[in-house]
Amino acid sequence: VGNLKYDMHVPDSLKPNARQWREQWGSQRPVWIAASTHEGEELPVIEAHSHLLRRFPDALLLVAPRHPERFRPMVQLCRSYGFLTACRSEDTMAGPDTQCFVLDTLGELVPFCAAADVAFVAGSLDPIGGHNVLEPAALGIPTIVGPNTFNFTEVTELLIDHGACVRIEDAEDLAAVLRRLLGQPELCQQMGQAAITVVENERGAVQ
Repeated sequence: VGNLKYDMHVPDSLKPNARQWREQWGSQRPVWIAASTHEGEELPVIEAHSHLLRRFPDALLLVAPRHPERFRPMVQLCRSYGFLTACRSEDTMAGPDTQCFVLDTLGELVPFCAAADVAFVAGSLDPIGGHNVLEPAALGIPTIVGPNTFNFTEVTELLIDHGACVRIEDAEDLAAVLRRLLGQPELCQQMGQAAITVVENERGAVQ
């Protein structure tokens, strides 16, 4: 009967809101999101962003810890690296100079995914099995996953096979793939369109 997750509803308001946020942050900045990170993935994400800033000094990281108890430690980790850090609960929104923006609220991951150029879907560097790659895919956002995606095996492989997703082997690969994707906007656009095509082709299980 197919996979119900492909039939997720994408509100029409997401893209206009995302554009408005991007203008507030700086419309030309490269932006990536680390979605649903776990404790063991926080340091690799921050180190990848540190490497990325050497190539793109104005890059912005949106990071959404999976569990609320990791909200404050994530903010502290970002600041310990010297990054200008803001968080959703206290600062409302990132500014033009913000380097890391921590999403320390619940239920807002998808809207912020819509405002990113690339999404790293976490739970996949650690042996947790990965989280839902269809959320960024349905928005036309290229995705990166680690080696552990057994929670979403078929979906992930389908996106990889169609060029909409890149699998990395370890934390060191994350920065390299981010540099490659963010340095080639045309490639990001192609991957995003491939993701939308996959999702559209697989819709219909609900019906």
